[in-house]
Amino acid sequence: MNKLMLLAAALAFLPACQSGFQDEIIEDQDRQIAGMKRQVNSKQGELDRTRAEAAELEEQLAFERDRVANLENRLNAMEASAQQADAEVDRLRGQLAGTGVGVERRGDVLVLNLPTSLTFTSGSATLNAKGQSSLKTVASALKADYTGKTFWVEGHTDNDKLVKTKDKWKTNLRLSVERAMSVADFLTLELGIPGDAVRIAGHGEYDPAVPNSNAANKAKNRRVEILILD
Repeated sequence: MNKLMLLAAALAFLPACQSGFQDEIIEDQDRQIAGMKRQVNSKQGELDRTRAEAAELEEQLAFERDRVANLENRLNAMEASAQQADAEVDRLRGQLAGTGVGVERRGDVLVLNLPTSLTFTSGSATLNAKGQSSLKTVASALKADYTGKTFWVEGHTDNDKLVKTKDKWKTNLRLSVERAMSVADFLTLELGIPGDAVRIAGHGEYDPAVPNSNAANKAKNRRVEILILD
């Protein structure tokens, strides 16, 4: 009788044990699933961040490509402009060949250099015959190719003090202004350059092309320049 009772009790307890064991398995599976979901969510977050970073890098790359393209376009334009400027200098030098007038470009400005040895005698502001002849060729080039431009005529001297003509000019600055005026007057009154296109300035000894360290350099500093500006 006792054995039967124990067997009955065991049989009654067995379903409860099976149910508890199944619950543990289900809970463990739920925990595993939850862990896997967390891993998936974490990986998805990493993937989203990677995609966002990739999109940002692609945007930066597109910006840099545009910037490089713009720089290349600017460089090409500058090279084309420089080539055009060099060609213009060469052409003008050809037009003025044999006149003694130098041609150079300073930035965007064309500069014609008339050495004083070409245009004036020492201490004088009166144009000599050789200077007048050279200016006739200069005026022809200016009228042919630079209509509408402004021409600054600027006088320069070396730093030697005036001796023989000190009473007349007082200073190198005054002499440089008078020489610029002589060139400007000849261009406008004799050669047909419009008066409203011409400006004058005198710099005296204060804007040397080279240091006044020797006779050759001083000769380079004694000059009248014609600057061609837009």
